[in-house]
Amino acid sequence: MPDTRLVGSWRKSTALACAEKYPETIEVAEGTYRGSRGEGQGFIWWDAGIYRLESASELVLATATDELVTYSVRVEADRFEVTDPEGCRFAYVRVGS
Repeated sequence: MPDTRLVGSWRKSTALACAEKYPETIEVAEGTYRGSRGEGQGFIWWDAGIYRLESASELVLATATDELVTYSVRVEADRFEVTDPEGCRFAYVRVGS
């Protein structure tokens, strides 16, 4: 059975410069996602594609280049925190319920 803990609407809660390439908001369905730019935000690394939670601490996601990239992840009920391969740590909070 697929892991559905990330399904829903999320807003980035981190303003770090290294996280600028990640979408301001992200809509996650079972197995797919779509990222949206924030006001004034340029290119986003997570535009749309597939994802899967490989384990409780590992997220594999297709980026804007369709490359599958592995991220460290910590998922809580209304928040998830990601660490990218370059060491940038950023978080999203659930929008609505």
